[in-house]
Amino acid sequence: MKHPGFYFLFFSVVLSSCSNELDLIDPVAPVPVVYCLMNPEDDTIYLTLTKSFTGDASAYDMARNPQLVYWDNADICLEAWIDQYKIREIHFEPSGQIKTPGIFAETPGYCYQLDNRALHRYGNLYTHYRLIITIPGMSSPLFSTIRIIEPPIVKSKWYRQISLYPDRYEIGIYPGPGSAYCDLVCVFRYKQFEGTWVNHSDTFCLKKDINFEAGRADYLYADQFFNKIAANIKPINDTIIRKFTSIDLIFYAGDQYFRDYINTYQNAGDQDLPPKGNITNGLGLFTMIRSATKDNMTLDRRTHDSLCLGKITKKLGFVRW
Repeated sequence: MKHPGFYFLFFSVVLSSCSNELDLIDPVAPVPVVYCLMNPEDDTIYLTLTKSFTGDASAYDMARNPQLVYWDNADICLEAWIDQYKIREIHFEPSGQIKTPGIFAETPGYCYQLDNRALHRYGNLYTHYRLIITIPGMSSPLFSTIRIIEPPIVKSKWYRQISLYPDRYEIGIYPGPGSAYCDLVCVFRYKQFEGTWVNHSDTFCLKKDINFEAGRADYLYADQFFNKIAANIKPINDTIIRKFTSIDLIFYAGDQYFRDYINTYQNAGDQDLPPKGNITNGLGLFTMIRSATKDNMTLDRRTHDSLCLGKITKKLGFVRW
């Protein structure tokens, strides 16, 4: 015998005991996030150490709370090794730098620095570096190991002059052992008349992830070169003029860890997955970058004329005299 009234009463009791307010999941333990891009040629190496955070407040408000974002009491050690022998170790110190601009709290504590000159004594003999980070309250230290990569060698037909015509400017890039990624960065210097001549410079990337092979040349083309300049230097009105001064071409080479990290950002940067890194017990990147520079370069006459009069860059106000 069926009793529809009983079932109605049963489901009424069950449903009345439910609430449309969900219990919040307890905040998860913070995960350390490390970023250290070291160049053995630099006198100072910088490392950022932050942490993931959760909570029921606005993410904007939580990011303004230094206690949720930063670890300011970590012990960070960089070890230098020659094969299986540890030769030196040196510790990072808080840098006092402030993370600005942005929404994060304008408080020192996220950035650490190391005087790299203490490692230079045997720098040409080291085979790899090891990073160890001990954070109070964490059950295990963070660590990562990277191999030494050599700086790239750059050669070109004209050492001090960029000539884009008749068709291109040729650059020979010879990567050092361990290199897997290379960017070409331009430092563009000029004078701008503001009652008096004032020096200016703009730095921007000319080419990303150059696909180099040993002995293979790479090229700069006129439209590519001038479009990059036009995109990175602001136009001016007719009452201001500019004079070109010089260009530095800087080649930054990184290892496979750096390439993987960049590719992850490009391929999945708008997703929820964290960027791929090489930090054990944490997130982020510890890697090496090396550089080679061709500095104080000039433009040949035809290239300079194109800068001043060409349709792509004419609006920038450069003059030929």
